[in-house]
Amino acid sequence: MLRGAMTAIPLDELRRYVSLCDPNRPLSPGDPLYVEFDKGIPTRGSQSESCIAQLYRTIALASSDYTRQLFSGFPGTGKTTELQRLKAELNDAQDLSTRAVYIDFEEYLDRYTPVSIIDVLRVLAHCLDREALVAEGKNPDREPGYLRRLFDFLSQTDAELSKIGFQAYGASLMLELKNNPQFRVKAEETIKQRFQQFADEARLVMTEAVARIAKAPGVAAARIVVIADGLEKFAPLREEDRASVEASVEALFLTHARLLRIPCHVIYTFPIWLRFRATDLGASYDREPVILPMVKIADRSREPYAAGVDKVRDLVARRIDLKRVFGEGYDERLLPLIFASGGYPRDLLRMLRELLYAAKRFPVDGATVEWVINQFGQNYARVVRTPDLPILAHVAETNRLPEGDQAEVAQFGRLLDRWLVLAYRNGDEWYDLHPLVRRAPVVEAFLAHRDVEAGHP
Repeated sequence: MLRGAMTAIPLDELRRYVSLCDPNRPLSPGDPLYVEFDKGIPTRGSQSESCIAQLYRTIALASSDYTRQLFSGFPGTGKTTELQRLKAELNDAQDLSTRAVYIDFEEYLDRYTPVSIIDVLRVLAHCLDREALVAEGKNPDREPGYLRRLFDFLSQTDAELSKIGFQAYGASLMLELKNNPQFRVKAEETIKQRFQQFADEARLVMTEAVARIAKAPGVAAARIVVIADGLEKFAPLREEDRASVEASVEALFLTHARLLRIPCHVIYTFPIWLRFRATDLGASYDREPVILPMVKIADRSREPYAAGVDKVRDLVARRIDLKRVFGEGYDERLLPLIFASGGYPRDLLRMLRELLYAAKRFPVDGATVEWVINQFGQNYARVVRTPDLPILAHVAETNRLPEGDQAEVAQFGRLLDRWLVLAYRNGDEWYDLHPLVRRAPVVEAFLAHRDVEAGHP
């Protein structure tokens, strides 16, 4: 039992609940915690077609071996979970034998540092080369592969690196490029001097790797698909660095889009704000970007949407015992949390965790639930700035994107990036304020003032 607390739930059980409510835990295919939001009555899409079904269909209908697609969503909506499910479905494909290669770019790149096309090409070449070695039954940690070629390329210009030698440096090369800022800058400057040669070499390695995977014993894959995850996570640690980080992401996906076409099918994740800064983003790819939206728990007039509420309640019930935590008639205390989340799984799980930490007794009472909601509401209120209010009001009143100039659209993208505005998709895309943002005093007052000005009661 918790010392000094009155609780009817043993400590070990509470620990398990807290662990299961981890908002940062991706779910593997077949995980019992997974809720099929896209099955049955649409709650996260239209006509029950999931995001991964759209991505799969583009690949299946392609007339060539090369397609490029973009996929995004808010952190904690389940992008990685859905991509892992897509990988499993592709590997089990009945229309054509397929090998799906999942790459987590966060393993290789510092998410708080501006990203470059050089970073992406070297990671793609390295990972496809490793996948080929695995398919051939070899140990990629003992085979130098692309790392040797990259080291030789760098050492042709860097005499100091040449003296150290590959045996001393090779195995840690990718880690050094991620974790050693000075070495990364120096390597990037070296590569820029002979960029086309570097890009051609990386593409050759990828082409060779794809062919090796396809003919490897026991693989016999006629179609190779790369799932490049983690590229949506680039964000500045300091606000003064935002411009440089965002400019690097924009250059990667727009200026260098041609170089992102690799010798197989590929799906890249990208930050959701970019879609609203670059309205023609889809023109450089094989289909318009696919966005994973929130779970629709209310309609545009903010009336509860039963199908969505049921799915989100199921998400909670798979992680905790509803009656033990919320008591008989649990909806009275659970539903305020669900509606406060706006159908955003990440925020709902964060609030559930905080409730488990904060409760002095179980079942919890309404006052504890309201305290948790207020705590998270205050966090969102601190993020709102006066210049944001007109755009937030526009979204609240119209459920549409701002129709101003490019600067306003870019500002809206940043509001999305901070989760002040949430995206939904049922038939068409629409937007609304996060419920916790709507209840922020400064937002409430601004909306009330506009209602008075418009003559609304």
